[in-house]
Amino acid sequence: MKLNKRILISAILVLVLAAGGAAAWYFLRDSDEVKIRRTLRDLCSLATKGSGEKAASGLLKIRQVESLFAPRCHFNFKHEMFSGELSDTEIASTLARFRALFSTVSVKMRGLEITVEPPDAASAVFTGILEGRMKDGRTVSEVRDLFCSLKRIDDRWKVDRITVREVLEM
Repeated sequence: MKLNKRILISAILVLVLAAGGAAAWYFLRDSDEVKIRRTLRDLCSLATKGSGEKAASGLLKIRQVESLFAPRCHFNFKHEMFSGELSDTEIASTLARFRALFSTVSVKMRGLEITVEPPDAASAVFTGILEGRMKDGRTVSEVRDLFCSLKRIDDRWKVDRITVREVLEM
């Protein structure tokens, strides 16, 4: 009788622990919105270049392009450098040229609003802020209102379109 009682108590304890683990996983897992925010934050980090950044660390950042962009991504930045439909290889090359123009550059976003369209599409609207010092000494400070669409590819949210509209023009 004691053996059956111990088995029953052990079985109940195992079930409670399993249910607790499943509940913790469900409530603590990243939502689609959190994953999209992370993708966009990584995108800003990718374009940002610090004052003491070495070429090797810049190359390591640029290698992340494939994890952030769809295989083909449409850009409309109203600048020749970032316009049209580009492959992830072309994006990496263009980003490397962009970063080479600056001694320091900071890219940030504000006012991020995300809309998830199940099962694997999303859009984000936010204000992008670019501030930097070019290698020739000029400073750049631009603010743009951005629309970004994302697709879930291989269980990762990747940018497949970025459109820019002028907010402030100086």
